[in-house]
Amino acid sequence: MDSRKAILDTPRALREMLEKGRPQYEAVIRRTRWGDGPLFIVGRGPSLFAGMTVGLGFESLVGWPVVVREATEFSAHALGVLRPRSVVLAISQSGESPETLEAARAAHSRGATVLAVTKAAQSTLAALADGIFLVGAGGESGSDGTSSVCRHAALGYISLVAAQVLKRHHPQLATLETEFQRIPEHIEWVLTQLGDAVRPFAAELKRCEDITVAGGGFFHSIAAEWARQFSREMRIPVESPASFEDEFDCFRNPAAGRAIIFLSNSRCRLKRAVHKAAARAERAGIKSLTITDRDDRELQNHSSLAILLPTLHEMTGAVLTLALLAWVTYHAADERKSDARRPRPHSSSRSRRA
Repeated sequence: MDSRKAILDTPRALREMLEKGRPQYEAVIRRTRWGDGPLFIVGRGPSLFAGMTVGLGFESLVGWPVVVREATEFSAHALGVLRPRSVVLAISQSGESPETLEAARAAHSRGATVLAVTKAAQSTLAALADGIFLVGAGGESGSDGTSSVCRHAALGYISLVAAQVLKRHHPQLATLETEFQRIPEHIEWVLTQLGDAVRPFAAELKRCEDITVAGGGFFHSIAAEWARQFSREMRIPVESPASFEDEFDCFRNPAAGRAIIFLSNSRCRLKRAVHKAAARAERAGIKSLTITDRDDRELQNHSSLAILLPTLHEMTGAVLTLALLAWVTYHAADERKSDARRPRPHSSSRSRRA
Protein backbone atom coordinates (compact mmCIF):
# COMPACT_ATOMS: atom_id res chain seq x y z
CA MET A 1 0.00 0.00 0.00
CA ASP A 2 1.49 3.39 -0.99
CA SER A 3 1.64 6.22 1.51
CA ARG A 4 -1.34 8.12 0.08
CA LYS A 5 -3.62 5.07 0.19
CA ALA A 6 -2.39 4.23 3.68
CA ILE A 7 -3.18 7.72 4.98
CA LEU A 8 -6.62 7.66 3.35
CA ASP A 9 -7.17 4.30 5.06
CA THR A 10 -6.47 5.79 8.52
CA PRO A 11 -10.15 6.36 9.46
CA ARG A 12 -11.06 2.74 8.69
CA ALA A 13 -8.03 1.39 10.58
CA LEU A 14 -8.79 3.60 13.56
CA ARG A 15 -12.48 2.64 13.69
CA GLU A 16 -11.56 -1.04 13.62
CA MET A 17 -8.96 -0.63 16.34
CA LEU A 18 -11.26 1.30 18.69
CA GLU A 19 -14.15 -1.14 18.20
CA LYS A 20 -12.03 -4.23 18.81
CA GLY A 21 -9.85 -2.59 21.44
CA ARG A 22 -12.49 -1.41 23.88
CA PRO A 23 -13.47 -4.81 25.37
CA GLN A 24 -9.90 -6.05 25.29
CA TYR A 25 -8.47 -2.94 26.99
CA GLU A 26 -11.17 -3.02 29.66
CA ALA A 27 -10.51 -6.71 30.40
CA VAL A 28 -6.77 -6.11 30.89
CA ILE A 29 -7.42 -3.12 33.16
CA ARG A 30 -9.89 -5.09 35.32
CA ARG A 31 -7.51 -8.07 35.67
CA THR A 32 -4.53 -5.96 36.69
CA ARG A 33 -3.68 -5.44 40.35
CA TRP A 34 -2.89 -1.76 40.41
CA GLY A 35 -0.49 -0.79 43.18
CA ASP A 36 -0.26 2.43 45.14
CA GLY A 37 2.90 3.75 43.52
CA PRO A 38 3.38 5.51 40.21
CA LEU A 39 2.71 3.86 36.88
CA PHE A 40 6.03 3.33 35.07
CA ILE A 41 6.06 3.67 31.27
CA VAL A 42 9.03 2.56 29.16
CA GLY A 43 9.79 2.56 25.45
CA ARG A 44 12.10 3.88 22.77
CA GLY A 45 11.70 6.33 19.88
CA PRO A 46 8.11 6.55 18.61
CA SER A 47 6.98 4.17 21.36
CA LEU A 48 8.33 6.57 23.97
CA PHE A 49 6.51 9.49 22.33
CA ALA A 50 3.27 7.49 22.52
CA GLY A 51 4.13 6.69 26.14
CA MET A 52 4.01 10.41 26.88
CA THR A 53 0.41 10.43 25.63
CA VAL A 54 -0.76 7.58 27.86
CA GLY A 55 1.23 9.06 30.74
CA LEU A 56 -0.57 12.40 30.53
CA GLY A 57 -3.83 10.50 30.16
CA PHE A 58 -3.34 8.56 33.39
CA GLU A 59 -2.28 11.70 35.25
CA SER A 60 -5.13 13.92 34.03
CA LEU A 61 -7.97 11.37 33.79
CA VAL A 62 -7.13 8.70 36.36
CA GLY A 63 -5.29 11.01 38.76
CA TRP A 64 -2.26 8.76 39.24
CA PRO A 65 1.40 9.74 39.24
CA VAL A 66 3.33 8.52 36.21
CA VAL A 67 7.04 8.05 35.46
CA VAL A 68 7.93 7.93 31.74
CA ARG A 69 11.44 6.70 30.96
CA GLU A 70 13.45 5.71 27.93
CA ALA A 71 13.95 1.95 28.24
CA THR A 72 17.73 1.96 28.70
CA GLU A 73 17.54 4.77 31.27
CA PHE A 74 14.80 2.89 33.13
CA SER A 75 16.98 -0.24 33.41
CA ALA A 76 19.94 1.82 34.59
CA HIS A 77 18.29 4.12 37.11
CA ALA A 78 14.65 3.32 37.97
CA LEU A 79 14.65 -0.34 39.00
CA GLY A 80 15.51 0.51 42.60
CA VAL A 81 12.19 2.29 43.13
CA LEU A 82 10.02 -0.58 41.87
CA ARG A 83 7.89 -2.42 44.41
CA PRO A 84 6.26 -5.88 44.15
CA ARG A 85 2.92 -4.28 43.20
CA SER A 86 4.35 -1.69 40.81
CA VAL A 87 2.90 -1.66 37.30
CA VAL A 88 5.17 -1.16 34.28
CA LEU A 89 3.72 -0.37 30.86
CA ALA A 90 6.26 -1.53 28.25
CA ILE A 91 5.63 -0.17 24.75
CA SER A 92 7.11 -1.67 21.58
CA GLN A 93 5.37 -1.72 18.21
CA SER A 94 7.17 -4.90 17.13
CA GLY A 95 7.39 -6.37 20.62
CA GLU A 96 11.06 -7.13 19.94
CA SER A 97 12.92 -3.97 20.99
CA PRO A 98 15.98 -5.33 22.90
CA GLU A 99 16.10 -2.38 25.30
CA THR A 100 12.40 -2.54 26.11
CA LEU A 101 12.56 -6.32 26.57
CA GLU A 102 15.48 -5.90 28.96
CA ALA A 103 13.52 -3.32 30.96
CA ALA A 104 10.44 -5.59 31.08
CA ARG A 105 12.45 -8.60 32.24
CA ALA A 106 14.20 -6.53 34.91
CA ALA A 107 10.85 -5.21 36.15
CA HIS A 108 9.51 -8.78 36.36
CA SER A 109 12.53 -9.84 38.38
CA ARG A 110 11.59 -7.17 40.92
CA GLY A 111 8.06 -8.55 41.21
CA ALA A 112 6.39 -5.80 39.20
CA THR A 113 3.40 -6.38 36.92
CA VAL A 114 4.35 -5.83 33.28
CA LEU A 115 1.70 -4.78 30.76
CA ALA A 116 2.71 -4.84 27.11
CA VAL A 117 1.55 -2.37 24.47
CA THR A 118 2.34 -3.85 21.07
CA LYS A 119 1.06 -4.54 17.59
CA ALA A 120 2.44 -8.10 17.64
CA ALA A 121 0.40 -10.59 19.67
CA GLN A 122 3.00 -13.33 19.10
CA SER A 123 6.04 -11.22 20.03
CA THR A 124 8.58 -11.81 22.79
CA LEU A 125 7.24 -8.87 24.78
CA ALA A 126 3.68 -10.19 24.59
CA ALA A 127 4.85 -13.61 25.76
CA LEU A 128 6.54 -12.32 28.90
CA ALA A 129 3.87 -9.74 29.86
CA ASP A 130 1.12 -10.21 32.46
CA GLY A 131 -1.36 -8.42 30.18
CA ILE A 132 -1.37 -7.22 26.57
CA PHE A 133 -2.87 -4.12 24.99
CA LEU A 134 -2.94 -4.74 21.24
CA VAL A 135 -2.67 -1.52 19.22
CA GLY A 136 -2.76 -2.77 15.63
CA ALA A 137 -2.85 -0.16 12.89
CA GLY A 138 -4.60 -1.73 9.93
CA GLY A 139 -2.00 -4.24 8.85
CA GLU A 140 1.75 -4.31 8.37
CA SER A 141 1.56 -2.23 5.19
CA GLY A 142 0.29 0.89 6.96
CA SER A 143 2.39 4.04 6.58
CA ASP A 144 4.46 5.55 9.37
CA GLY A 145 1.88 8.33 9.70
CA THR A 146 -1.05 5.89 9.88
CA SER A 147 0.70 3.74 12.48
CA SER A 148 1.58 6.72 14.67
CA VAL A 149 -1.99 8.10 14.58
CA CYS A 150 -3.43 4.72 15.60
CA ARG A 151 -0.77 4.24 18.27
CA HIS A 152 -1.38 7.62 19.93
CA ALA A 153 -5.15 7.19 19.67
CA ALA A 154 -4.99 3.71 21.23
CA LEU A 155 -2.82 4.81 24.13
CA GLY A 156 -4.98 7.83 24.86
CA TYR A 157 -8.04 5.59 24.69
CA ILE A 158 -6.46 3.11 27.13
CA SER A 159 -6.10 5.90 29.69
CA LEU A 160 -9.75 6.88 29.13
CA VAL A 161 -10.95 3.29 29.62
CA ALA A 162 -8.80 3.05 32.75
CA ALA A 163 -10.46 6.18 34.13
CA GLN A 164 -13.92 4.80 33.36
CA VAL A 165 -13.12 1.48 35.06
CA LEU A 166 -11.08 2.68 38.04
CA LYS A 167 -12.65 6.04 38.90
CA ARG A 168 -16.14 7.33 39.56
CA HIS A 169 -18.19 8.39 36.58
CA HIS A 170 -17.57 11.95 35.45
CA PRO A 171 -19.37 13.77 32.62
CA GLN A 172 -16.01 14.68 31.05
CA LEU A 173 -15.29 10.98 30.47
CA ALA A 174 -18.54 10.45 28.56
CA THR A 175 -17.78 13.49 26.40
CA LEU A 176 -14.28 12.24 25.72
CA GLU A 177 -15.62 8.79 24.81
CA THR A 178 -17.87 10.41 22.20
CA GLU A 179 -14.95 12.41 20.81
CA PHE A 180 -12.82 9.27 20.44
CA GLN A 181 -15.61 7.56 18.51
CA ARG A 182 -15.80 10.56 16.17
CA ILE A 183 -12.06 10.89 15.49
CA PRO A 184 -12.28 8.73 12.31
CA GLU A 185 -15.05 11.00 11.03
CA HIS A 186 -12.96 14.09 11.78
CA ILE A 187 -9.95 12.58 10.00
CA GLU A 188 -12.10 11.89 6.94
CA TRP A 189 -13.10 15.57 6.98
CA VAL A 190 -9.43 16.61 7.18
CA LEU A 191 -8.47 14.35 4.27
CA THR A 192 -11.33 15.42 2.00
CA GLN A 193 -12.12 19.03 2.91
CA LEU A 194 -8.86 20.72 3.92
CA GLY A 195 -6.87 20.40 0.69
CA ASP A 196 -6.91 24.16 0.07
CA ALA A 197 -5.31 24.69 3.49
CA VAL A 198 -2.95 21.70 3.54
CA ARG A 199 -1.25 22.31 0.18
CA PRO A 200 0.02 25.87 0.89
CA PHE A 201 1.04 24.76 4.39
CA ALA A 202 3.06 21.89 2.90
CA ALA A 203 4.55 24.18 0.25
CA GLU A 204 5.80 26.58 2.94
CA LEU A 205 7.50 23.73 4.81
CA LYS A 206 9.08 22.31 1.65
CA ARG A 207 10.91 25.62 1.13
CA CYS A 208 12.30 25.76 4.68
CA GLU A 209 15.93 25.08 5.53
CA ASP A 210 15.08 24.07 9.08
CA ILE A 211 11.93 23.91 11.20
CA THR A 212 11.00 24.12 14.86
CA VAL A 213 7.75 22.41 15.92
CA ALA A 214 6.45 23.16 19.40
CA GLY A 215 3.45 21.86 21.30
CA GLY A 216 2.40 21.79 24.93
CA GLY A 217 0.75 19.00 26.91
CA PHE A 218 -0.64 16.26 24.66
CA PHE A 219 0.63 18.23 21.67
CA HIS A 220 4.25 17.86 22.82
CA SER A 221 4.44 14.13 22.10
CA ILE A 222 2.71 14.76 18.76
CA ALA A 223 5.31 17.41 17.90
CA ALA A 224 8.19 15.07 18.78
CA GLU A 225 6.68 12.23 16.75
CA TRP A 226 6.09 14.37 13.66
CA ALA A 227 9.53 16.02 13.87
CA ARG A 228 11.10 12.58 13.45
CA GLN A 229 8.78 11.65 10.56
CA PHE A 230 9.11 14.89 8.59
CA SER A 231 12.87 15.13 9.02
CA ARG A 232 13.33 11.58 7.77
CA GLU A 233 10.96 12.05 4.81
CA MET A 234 12.09 15.51 3.67
CA ARG A 235 15.72 15.59 4.86
CA ILE A 236 15.07 18.92 6.56
CA PRO A 237 16.32 19.45 10.14
CA VAL A 238 13.36 19.63 12.54
CA GLU A 239 13.77 20.66 16.19
CA SER A 240 11.16 19.77 18.81
CA PRO A 241 11.95 21.58 22.10
CA ALA A 242 11.32 19.63 25.29
CA SER A 243 9.44 22.53 26.89
CA PHE A 244 8.52 26.16 26.38
CA GLU A 245 11.12 27.09 28.99
CA ASP A 246 13.84 26.09 26.51
CA GLU A 247 15.53 28.74 24.41
CA PHE A 248 14.41 27.77 20.91
CA ASP A 249 17.29 27.81 18.45
CA CYS A 250 15.21 29.79 15.95
CA PHE A 251 14.87 32.60 18.53
CA ARG A 252 18.65 32.83 18.85
CA ASN A 253 19.13 32.94 15.10
CA PRO A 254 15.94 34.06 13.29
CA ALA A 255 17.42 33.66 9.81
CA ALA A 256 15.60 33.43 6.50
CA GLY A 257 14.59 29.88 5.64
CA ARG A 258 13.56 29.12 9.19
CA ALA A 259 10.01 28.47 10.37
CA ILE A 260 8.28 27.54 13.59
CA ILE A 261 5.09 25.49 13.82
CA PHE A 262 2.87 25.78 16.89
CA LEU A 263 0.54 22.89 17.73
CA SER A 264 -2.21 23.65 20.22
CA ASN A 265 -5.93 24.22 20.68
CA SER A 266 -8.24 26.31 22.84
CA ARG A 267 -8.47 23.53 25.46
CA CYS A 268 -4.73 22.98 25.80
CA ARG A 269 -3.73 23.59 29.41
CA LEU A 270 -0.44 25.12 28.27
CA LYS A 271 -1.98 27.43 25.68
CA ARG A 272 -0.75 30.56 27.48
CA ALA A 273 2.85 29.38 27.09
CA VAL A 274 2.14 28.64 23.42
CA HIS A 275 0.65 32.12 22.89
CA LYS A 276 3.64 33.73 24.57
CA ALA A 277 6.12 31.87 22.35
CA ALA A 278 4.06 32.68 19.24
CA ALA A 279 4.00 36.37 20.11
CA ARG A 280 7.78 36.30 20.53
CA ALA A 281 8.21 34.60 17.15
CA GLU A 282 6.03 37.28 15.55
CA ARG A 283 8.12 40.08 17.09
CA ALA A 284 11.31 38.40 15.87
CA GLY A 285 9.99 38.19 12.32
CA ILE A 286 10.13 34.39 12.25
CA LYS A 287 7.76 32.67 9.85
CA SER A 288 5.12 31.18 12.14
CA LEU A 289 2.66 28.47 11.11
CA THR A 290 -0.09 27.15 13.34
CA ILE A 291 -2.41 24.19 13.70
CA THR A 292 -5.08 24.88 16.29
CA ASP A 293 -8.87 25.04 16.55
CA ARG A 294 -11.40 27.67 15.57
CA ASP A 295 -11.70 29.03 19.11
CA ASP A 296 -7.99 29.75 19.63
CA ARG A 297 -8.08 33.20 18.07
CA GLU A 298 -5.04 34.56 19.89
CA LEU A 299 -2.74 31.94 18.38
CA GLN A 300 -4.26 32.49 14.94
CA ASN A 301 -3.52 36.22 15.21
CA HIS A 302 0.19 35.58 15.83
CA SER A 303 0.54 33.30 12.80
CA SER A 304 1.30 33.94 9.15
CA LEU A 305 -0.56 30.76 8.15
CA ALA A 306 -2.98 28.66 10.19
CA ILE A 307 -5.03 25.50 9.74
CA LEU A 308 -8.13 25.36 11.93
CA LEU A 309 -9.57 22.09 13.23
CA PRO A 310 -12.76 21.27 15.16
CA THR A 311 -12.71 22.16 18.86
CA LEU A 312 -11.95 18.99 20.83
CA HIS A 313 -10.46 17.89 24.13
CA GLU A 314 -6.69 18.37 24.22
CA MET A 315 -6.07 14.59 23.91
CA THR A 316 -8.34 13.92 20.93
CA GLY A 317 -7.37 17.22 19.33
CA ALA A 318 -3.72 16.13 19.41
CA VAL A 319 -4.55 12.84 17.65
CA LEU A 320 -6.44 14.74 14.93
CA THR A 321 -3.49 17.13 14.59
CA LEU A 322 -1.11 14.21 14.05
CA ALA A 323 -3.37 12.86 11.29
CA LEU A 324 -3.35 16.29 9.64
CA LEU A 325 0.45 16.47 9.89
CA ALA A 326 0.77 13.08 8.17
CA TRP A 327 -1.28 14.54 5.30
CA VAL A 328 0.92 17.66 5.25
CA THR A 329 4.04 15.48 5.06
CA TYR A 330 2.60 13.51 2.16
CA HIS A 331 1.82 16.67 0.19
CA ALA A 332 5.25 18.20 0.90
CA ALA A 333 7.00 15.03 -0.27
CA ASP A 334 4.75 14.73 -3.31
CA GLU A 335 5.43 18.32 -4.33
CA ARG A 336 9.16 17.76 -3.95
CA LYS A 337 8.92 14.72 -6.26
CA SER A 338 6.97 16.79 -8.79
CA ASP A 339 9.67 19.47 -8.70
CA ALA A 340 12.33 16.83 -9.37
CA ARG A 341 10.41 15.54 -12.41
CA ARG A 342 10.02 18.97 -14.02
CA PRO A 343 12.62 19.65 -16.76
CA ARG A 344 15.08 22.39 -15.94
CA PRO A 345 14.84 25.45 -18.17
CA HIS A 346 17.55 25.66 -20.87
CA SER A 347 19.96 28.53 -20.90
CA SER A 348 19.02 31.40 -23.22
CA SER A 349 20.83 31.81 -26.53
CA ARG A 350 22.49 34.95 -25.19
CA SER A 351 23.91 33.09 -22.18
CA ARG A 352 25.09 30.26 -24.46
CA ARG A 353 26.93 32.72 -26.72
CA ALA A 354 28.49 34.32 -23.65
